Order: sequence, then structure tokens, then C-alpha cells
Amino acid sequence: MLIARGIVEGIIKPSRELLRTVAACTMCGYCMYRCALQNVDVIIALRAKLVQLGFFDSGHRKAADMILNYDNPYSKSLRKSVELPMSGETVFFAGCSYVQYFPGKLNKIGEILSRIGGVGWLGPDEPCCGNLLLTSGQVDAFIDYGERVVGKFKEMKVKRIITACPGCHETFLREYPKFFDFDVEVEHLTQLLARKVEEGRLIPRNLNAHVTFHDPCHLARFSRIIDEPRLIIENTPGAVMAEMRHNRLSTMCCGGGGGAPIVHPRLTAKIAERRLGEAIDAGADILITSCPLCEHMLGRSATRKRSQIRVLDIADLF
Repeated sequence: MLIARGIVEGIIKPSRELLRTVAACTMCGYCMYRCALQNVDVIIALRAKLVQLGFFDSGHRKAADMILNYDNPYSKSLRKSVELPMSGETVFFAGCSYVQYFPGKLNKIGEILSRIGGVGWLGPDEPCCGNLLLTSGQVDAFIDYGERVVGKFKEMKVKRIITACPGCHETFLREYPKFFDFDVEVEHLTQLLARKVEEGRLIPRNLNAHVTFHDPCHLARFSRIIDEPRLIIENTPGAVMAEMRHNRLSTMCCGGGGGAPIVHPRLTAKIAERRLGEAIDAGADILITSCPLCEHMLGRSATRKRSQIRVLDIADLF
């Protein structure tokens, strides 16, 4: 916040060093939760100002070019596939991170949604939500790309989106209405699963383990989806739940957000290690989350630390 004020007042001059400092923010929203100011919006505005002044990270620019040209920030060869019909007013939005890190997980989610029924998807040419364009300060690119995304939803006559990625969920729920004429209901997968568990239409498999739940920042602090994943775990046979020290609105970031891992891989890896340590301290055999980036960051940390703790997605409970 002080840096942003310094830029506006001309006290601090833009530089590569300043850009690198600002790029270290994971956009986790903890500061926003603690002081009730819209600090994340300020960080986005600050990054956008630096981009306007010609200061941008090459990694962020490369990811942006990938989104604009190939509809994902990772690879031009990335291909999305979900066993769901390519139609319907209610669609599952797969996002990019599951496909990149856990493509098999989409098959699992697709199978669960097929059992529920009434859910389709946009098909293999599904676009990216564009979150990284916005959080990296490339706002004009986000607006241009987002208009294409909104057009795709209108073309398919979509009225309701279900997504398993908290980043996609927050972007559609919180950001799109700020920039576009976007009147589409947005629901996270955990909300749907929890409702079906309460109705008795879905029954989690037997787990028989001590577990803890990692609240993804976008899911808890931004979207206030906190109780639903815990309801699912409470109804999982054999699951003994223990909370980590930082949980719910005070959750600790996994280090995977805001494009920070692109610029600061070592720093974000250390953040993930700290969070993994809380799960170990809680006595968990299994760390459950509901975000592909969180699962990737925490799972990779467990591998590096040679920990026996398993990292699972909430969908793995079915």
C-alpha cells in the first residue's frame, strides 16, 4: 500500500527492482481479510500502472501470450478433455490448471458430474478465464480476452457455470461483473457436491485416515466457501478431521497465486513448505484441498520434504 502511494505521489520511481518486489505478492487476500481494505485491487492497479510504464515481467508476458494465442497460460500443446456432453445451460468449466497438473482428475470430476446429471461443458476449445492477465496487471489484454470468453458463453446460451478451480470461480464471480455484461450464475464444485451429499445422492468413499483441509485463498477469503468442503469431509466414512492452525478465513496461502511462482519460484516453494508443516503438525495422514494449484504446490512440497502425507483433491473422496 505504501509503495502504491509512493508511485502515485511520485516519491518512488518505477524500476525493475520495484516490479520484482510487487510481483512477489501471491494475491492471497490475507491483508484484505486483516484490515478490511481492498488491498488486492490496489496491487492489481499498481501492477497495471507498471505495465503502462513499460515495466512487466517476461514470464508474465509469456504466459499472457499463451492465453491470447492458445487459451491457456501453460503450453500450446495443452488439450482439454472431459467426458461430458458439449451443450447445456449448466456447464462445467474445467479451467487450465487441472489439465496442466492433474489431467486424470478431470475424468474423475466428469464421472461425478455425469452421475449427478444435467451438466455439460464447452468442449476442447474452452477458453481460459484470463485470471493471470488481470493479476499480472495486463488489464487491457484481460478486457479484450474476457469479451471473447463472455461471447463464448452467450453463444452456447450458458446460464450457470460450475468450476472446480477457485481462481476461475473468483474471476467469474467477482471480476467479470466489474468489466463485462455478465449475468451467469457461478458455483464452485464443492458447493454442488456438498448439496448432493446432504440430499443423499452422493456418498463419499471410506477413507479411514486422519485428515485436514487446506482452504484455498480464493475459495475461503474471496468467495466465502468454507463450510461446504467440511460438510463433505464430515460425511466421509473413517475420516478423522483436525484443523490446521490457520484455517477458514485465516487460511495460509500455498504460494501458488497471483503469478508469483513465475517470478519467485523459491519464495513460493518456501510458502508451500510452511503450509505443509501446519498439516503435519495437525497430525494428518491426508491433506485435502479443492484447488489444482494448491494441490500442485503442496504435493510438490511433500515430495521435496519426503513427507508421507498424501495430498488429495476433494473430488478424490468420491
